[in-house]
Amino acid sequence: MRKVDPSSDVEATFWDGCSRGEFWLQHCTACDAWQFYPRSLCSHCWAPTSELEWRRPAGGAVLESFSVVHRGSGPFADYAPYVVALVRFDEGPIMMSNVVGDVEGLAIGDRLELDFAERAGRVVPVFTRAGKLS
Repeated sequence: MRKVDPSSDVEATFWDGCSRGEFWLQHCTACDAWQFYPRSLCSHCWAPTSELEWRRPAGGAVLESFSVVHRGSGPFADYAPYVVALVRFDEGPIMMSNVVGDVEGLAIGDRLELDFAERAGRVVPVFTRAGKLS
């Protein structure tokens, strides 16, 4: 846990953590809410930066929605087919990501675990099915 520095670039702080294989979410101490994407105020109660902390979530999540992309474009063409997903962390926030590894029979409501992968020269958070090998 660490305070959000009001003079820092919150996006850079997030991506720096990912590059080290660390996933951090912001948590508001004023209203006890977690948020994603990183920002300089609480999206729930509008508390200022001084009330925000960076915390590491447990890493568990649930698949809320997904689509299989069969014909990717640009730097993602080589990854097709791939799964684009809306994932809800156990702590509450939803983020868009990819589900990687064994995706056969993937279904809404499946338990997921946080992982990392390199995409277009950047380390990004991805998810695998809980209990499955990627």
